[in-house]
Amino acid sequence: MIEQIHTTGDRVTNVPLSKIGSEGVFVTEIERALQERRIDLAVHSLKDLPTAQPEGLRLVILGPREDARDVFISKSEFQLVSGRLVPTQEVQKTPLRVGTCSLRRSAQIRMQYPDAEILSLRGNVDTRLRKLEAGLYDGIVLAAAGLHRMELPAQLAGRVTYFPIDLMMPAPGQGALALELRDEPALNALLDPLNDRAVQAATTAERTFMRRLGAGCYLPVAAYGEITDEYLTLQGLVISLDGKRQVRVQQRMFWTEETRLESVEALGIRAAEQALAEGADAIIQALEDSREREQERQRV
Repeated sequence: MIEQIHTTGDRVTNVPLSKIGSEGVFVTEIERALQERRIDLAVHSLKDLPTAQPEGLRLVILGPREDARDVFISKSEFQLVSGRLVPTQEVQKTPLRVGTCSLRRSAQIRMQYPDAEILSLRGNVDTRLRKLEAGLYDGIVLAAAGLHRMELPAQLAGRVTYFPIDLMMPAPGQGALALELRDEPALNALLDPLNDRAVQAATTAERTFMRRLGAGCYLPVAAYGEITDEYLTLQGLVISLDGKRQVRVQQRMFWTEETRLESVEALGIRAAEQALAEGADAIIQALEDSREREQERQRV
């Protein structure tokens, strides 16, 4: 039996995610249903999950991972020229109007396009595309994984531009699916064979990086892990909302399917500590202070 659960993030679509509350806006109600035994299994986009699981719950990470990149979907055709989005048919005479609800994406867009107008965009993929067609934006930024799973790239041909990872680093866990379940022997035995150790390693490094920074998913922190030639390489980014300050780090380790998960977590911790040593703590603190001031204004 499948039970549909509408979370806070699903219901509240007229407010930016950063202003709704803390982590877990897409999962709290689902995790409660697991703990109350109303459901036995939950399917999540891993990027929506907090980096620590509630007591008694655990994750199984599915593979293969979908494309982790972000894409720019536009009303007219654009192309990337020297790392910048450029219209192919006409000159963009006004500031680029970009729709996104992600502070991570907003900050990286502002880094490349300081004069861009960032406009809030909420709703499912179909709703966001309808808003684009209505002319509310010049383009919107979405995860490539969502488009691929809905088989949309073909009907959007010529209007989808893929951002390279170094221009738009993804959220930790982006492109991966996770099963959340109660940590019980029978469920573990049934579902553990579905766990993809390579995807688990890469995304665990990413999520540990964010957790060690003490940064929630509402802050502009990005990470991407990739395994090539038996090495796991982790890139991390902490960036200010205006895109003017950023700290980029990279760490790598030898990895095989026998590598313990604790070693992968250590990689994420090393990358986070490198970022903190290079100034990420000041960026995060400024973001937290700004968020607290905004919440205080809303309470007054």
